[in-house]
Amino acid sequence: MEPYIPLIISALGGTILGPILSKLLGGSGAMGVVGGILGGVAAHYGADAAGIGPMLGTSSTMMAIQNFLEGGIGGGVLGLLASIVLRKR
Repeated sequence: MEPYIPLIISALGGTILGPILSKLLGGSGAMGVVGGILGGVAAHYGADAAGIGPMLGTSSTMMAIQNFLEGGIGGGVLGLLASIVLRKR
């Protein structure tokens, strides 16, 4: 269960911060929730693949905050893109 905790925290960050960032950037809030979950997990994997290590520190609290913020940013961007694509239809 321990390897999944960063993914859950990233998805949670995307679910909470995704709609807020998506709405601030001009997208819809509903697509921010859906995009938040997927974008949060994708941002976490993307940061690992890019070799971005613990930027905020190595303590467990700072790693959790970093995972939460990664998820929020990824969720906001994906929610914005999804709402732009659906709006153009």
